[in-house]
Amino acid sequence: MSAFIGLLKKDLSLMKFWYVVWLTFLFLGMIGVYALSVYTSEPSITVPFLVTMAGFHVFLAPLSVLTVLNIEGKTQLWLYNPQGSIKLLLSKISAAALVQLLAQFFISLYALFVMKVLMNEGVIDSFNNFLPWKQGFLMQLGIFGVSMYISIWVIFLWAVYHSLGKYPAIKNFRWLVVILVWVSYNLLEVLLAKTKLIQNMVFSFGVNINIAPKMDYGTNNSWNIIYTDANIPIMTILLYILLSVIFFFLSSWLLDRKVEV
Repeated sequence: MSAFIGLLKKDLSLMKFWYVVWLTFLFLGMIGVYALSVYTSEPSITVPFLVTMAGFHVFLAPLSVLTVLNIEGKTQLWLYNPQGSIKLLLSKISAAALVQLLAQFFISLYALFVMKVLMNEGVIDSFNNFLPWKQGFLMQLGIFGVSMYISIWVIFLWAVYHSLGKYPAIKNFRWLVVILVWVSYNLLEVLLAKTKLIQNMVFSFGVNINIAPKMDYGTNNSWNIIYTDANIPIMTILLYILLSVIFFFLSSWLLDRKVEV
């Protein structure tokens, strides 16, 4: 356990620079947009920035993972680490998850600040009219889940790319293979999703949750978010979790057997 914590601290340290850069731009954007809203006397312009930044956060963890992988690839730290590949990769996912959660915590605080400003200006009546706690939590959970799934794909494609480095004939064209793997998987996924068997097995079981947002600028010159039911396919989510586990272990296998960094 102590060895894993050591790996986690090392990965967090490697991610620190870009994480600080990310937060710096985030805070500067928050201050800039708020200053603009005060200058123009239009507090509602903070809302599009909030939505945009929340969406962009799905890329924070994948970029953090890619940063650490590239650093270790260039410095060959991988070759001199006695820990198994599963621990090495798990520490990176764990570090990225911590970074992601902390960033989403900050964006949640900013959301509270935006809603407080809108309430003070009379644009909204209450927090629940704009973003109820349940919907806010589920949205943050969705952002986190998508971010982690993309992070697993980053690790897998990185492992595929470096595993091809031992073959001189295609070494200079590895990036084409990586693109082909990504495109082929997505084409296969689309084709399978259209089959009746997959639709019956995967998409038939789901739950309706009042989470689908729709922005509405009412006649009373105030922002409202109208929430409607959205079908959450439980089997699809479980399938993506299973795929993430499979890709994680495939990455570990490639790292142990094939990768020379």
